[in-house]
Amino acid sequence: MRSTSRLSTQRQGGAAPPDLGFGEIYGRERELVLVREWLDRAQGQEQSRQLTLAGPAGVGKSHLAHVAVTAWAREAAGPTAVLWADLADAADGRAVWTLVGAGTAREAAERVGARELLLILDNSDRVAADIALDIAALLRSCPKLRVLLTSRVWLDIRAERIVRVGPLPTGAGSPAEAIFADRMRPYHGAGLDGGPGQLAVTDICRTLDGIPLAIEMAAEAAGTEGPRALLERLKRGESPNRNRPRDIPERHRSMTDALAWASGTLTESDLSMLRHLSVFETYIDLPTVQRVTGLDHAEAAAGIDSLVQRSLLLSAPGQDGDPEFRLTHMARCHHGRPGSGAADLAGALDRYAAHWSAFAVTTATALRAGRHVDQVVHTVAAHLPDILKATRHLAERGDHIAVLRLLSALEGPLLWQRLAPEAADAIERAAEAWSAAAARNAVEAEARGADGTGAQGGVLAEAQGIDRGDGQGAVVVEALIVVVRWALGHGDHRRAQRDLDRASAAAAGLPAVQAQVTAFTGELLRSRGESAAAAVLLCSAVQRLDAHEDRRTAALARRGQALLRADGGDPEAEQPLLRALEDTAEDAALHASLLTALARVRRVLGRNQEAYESACEAARLLVGVADPHQVADVLETVAVTSIGVSDDDEQRHTAARVLVYAEAIRRRYGAVADDGVTMRVLKEQLAGSVDAALLRQLRFDAEGVSPHDALVAALFATPSAFERSRPRAGEAPYGLTPRQYEVALLVAEGLTNRQIARRLGISEWTVTNHLRVVMQKLDCASRVHVVRMVQGNTA
Repeated sequence: MRSTSRLSTQRQGGAAPPDLGFGEIYGRERELVLVREWLDRAQGQEQSRQLTLAGPAGVGKSHLAHVAVTAWAREAAGPTAVLWADLADAADGRAVWTLVGAGTAREAAERVGARELLLILDNSDRVAADIALDIAALLRSCPKLRVLLTSRVWLDIRAERIVRVGPLPTGAGSPAEAIFADRMRPYHGAGLDGGPGQLAVTDICRTLDGIPLAIEMAAEAAGTEGPRALLERLKRGESPNRNRPRDIPERHRSMTDALAWASGTLTESDLSMLRHLSVFETYIDLPTVQRVTGLDHAEAAAGIDSLVQRSLLLSAPGQDGDPEFRLTHMARCHHGRPGSGAADLAGALDRYAAHWSAFAVTTATALRAGRHVDQVVHTVAAHLPDILKATRHLAERGDHIAVLRLLSALEGPLLWQRLAPEAADAIERAAEAWSAAAARNAVEAEARGADGTGAQGGVLAEAQGIDRGDGQGAVVVEALIVVVRWALGHGDHRRAQRDLDRASAAAAGLPAVQAQVTAFTGELLRSRGESAAAAVLLCSAVQRLDAHEDRRTAALARRGQALLRADGGDPEAEQPLLRALEDTAEDAALHASLLTALARVRRVLGRNQEAYESACEAARLLVGVADPHQVADVLETVAVTSIGVSDDDEQRHTAARVLVYAEAIRRRYGAVADDGVTMRVLKEQLAGSVDAALLRQLRFDAEGVSPHDALVAALFATPSAFERSRPRAGEAPYGLTPRQYEVALLVAEGLTNRQIARRLGISEWTVTNHLRVVMQKLDCASRVHVVRMVQGNTA
């Protein structure tokens, strides 16, 4: 068979292989070091005499091998011969042996014998399986032979050492952008000197996953249509459309050609797996692969292994250390095209959407409980492209209720954390689409009734049963209320009113849901300053919500009631909040919101120390929840109440820092203050008493502060001196703090931890901690001993 060798040179005294026209290499310093170390290693080590540069299509394996071997050949001296073969067009593995004048691997071993030889087999993808065992036998027979292989598929033999050649880093100033600039400059220089064009280049390189071949083709095309237009086409799954240089191999004319070149080595199960995984935009793990493909554990693991070995799946460690996998952008576009696998693709998309819907429910549970919130939000951010794609698929399928459930469950990360504020628009569109479908159902049912199939009243009931009897109306209302809350948090009263009107229409015939709409209508009126009307609606809502045992919404309505009563000077204004705190002990985020309101109420009532303690308790709860709007609320409350308990300069500076943190967080997340008048007065006071240069520095430092760090700063900013209220039995004995002694006295009265929490306006968890410290300080083994000690002291 005719040799397919592109290069067959004898390296003597440092002669280098000829230039193959690859050009400059970018961002491969680590890989070059690894290959050079392998080339410099002493002979005779069978386990390290075969090196495979493995990676996905277009990543630059051949370029890397040529640069490394060229540099080594120029610098090293010795009798090693270098044989380079391009096997891209080889029909089978026999082409390798013609390099040494042989017809078989056995003959090749006889000809090589004990001579020093570096055999470079480039583009071995399609023949790797044919030559693997022959290479292993050749290495055993020829002690001074070394083999360097470039391939998407590794040999999987014991002598093989693998260097993974992955995508290049992306981002401003990255090697990926350097390639783009290098390839675009000869054609057109626009968009490379900063501004929107440069930002588009950054996004292009990130979209193309840092794959050099894809970036080169994009850069060549961008010279004609510009980076921003090209980016939009790439996001739609289209490929760059420009003719490549004339001497580029056919398989590198496009990413489709590159991906299709070695597709003959793929089995039908590989192709089916690729079609299933092409629906994902981000990393996935083995359990997710099982859910989307419908395979069992062993089948899914085997399918992943096969694709990883062919460099069709990129792998990386996940957050918990377990491996995660993903296709590159171009591979997703190639294998996700409609065609012979349309059924696979359609089924995969449905299971994909179901997976992310279930993910949303699990995430909502974790967020409500306040467990590992930062990690949960990070996970949502990492998978945001998939979440939004699943939402679009559900909308296109007409499953508007599924869209609303998914987006409502992720309201915290998507809206409050501003990962995807457009989710509010998606909720409104889905609610409108559902309402339109419900109206069509009603018309069709009425038409059937007119044909004599039923009375009009029965027809309307049937229509309502189709759309509301299974809880769909409640889902629509819940989702719209998510947008209402978000709109109120941003001061958008018009949007809140519009969505409350929609929710009211969707709640027709659902008394429990109508009560929720009433509650938030009252909250809207309160935020607009219409106190009298708000009080009436909130009172009505609380009664109806209690009747339907909707404790969460009732707690929010009671919060509004308490704030209204405090503004009116009612000395019992805190009572609704104490009831709400007792009813919602399991919801950390809601509990923190209620405690913040309780602090505001107690401050208005002149009980500043208690207000400060309630605010700090809310801040401690929010350290685990990190809702930025709530964080800003509690920071402002800590600031305003701490000023009341201490008026020295140091404390004013501390309050100013906390308040500036709140300002920065509100600005970053677009949140408005619920108690704007009080905040404005406090800011004016601080501006008049704190040095202007210090305030400017504080504002500069606050720009990058995270909600978590701002809360920690507030909690450590304890006032230097309290205007302490005297405990009921005199000064606290036994080294107890006033709060600890107060808890001990209530234990002596026979109150349970929950009752103590309600009495003091703190969480039951805090009461438990206080009591544990009390027992340690008093050396008491039980509550009974605490009672005896306290009673002895008070006596």
